Amino acid sequence: AVDGTESGTFLEGVAVPYDTWADIGWFMERHMPGSFKKSIREAAKGLPLLLWHNNETFPIGVSHEWRDEGDALRCVWRIDQTDDMARTAAQKARDGFLTGMSIGFAPVGDPEVEIDDNGMLWVTRRESRLLEVSLTPTPAFAGAQVSLVRSRMEHQGQPRRSAELDAWRNYLQGVTK
Repeated sequence: AVDGTESGTFLEGVAVPYDTWADIGWFMERHMPGSFKKSIREAAKGLPLLLWHNNETFPIGVSHEWRDEGDALRCVWRIDQTDDMARTAAQKARDGFLTGMSIGFAPVGDPEVEIDDNGMLWVTRRESRLLEVSLTPTPAFAGAQVSLVRSRMEHQGQPRRSAELDAWRNYLQGVTK
């Protein structure tokens, strides 16, 4: 489902899994299905892919395709082939060394907040505006992961999957069960 006129390297992955709790440190947080639907419809074309949420450097890629599905927000990003850092990041993701995804967002409206017996806040996001997605080695949400890195040529045949990436994904799934 990638435009055949475009060339280069594409990175695919889960930007954020839905209805999954993440420990943000001082509170727990989850995003509900469809919480980015309006944002994706209105402004997601061309959102940046950053490294480590660093907005003081050029993006390493740009969003190419979004899929707001029941279990997760998924995306395909086109990697900047003119930038050494972007090419290195894509290779690290392909080789299984940099496979986490993390979102930068702005909450819309008031979230649902509960406080448990220990004083921990549990925040449920029903709507948020997506600002950027970043590659990171340690995502807040374990399911926010790179699923595939491929070139346009690889898309015409079978995509190349990394054995290291599959092993890391299997490890993370075992830890979160």
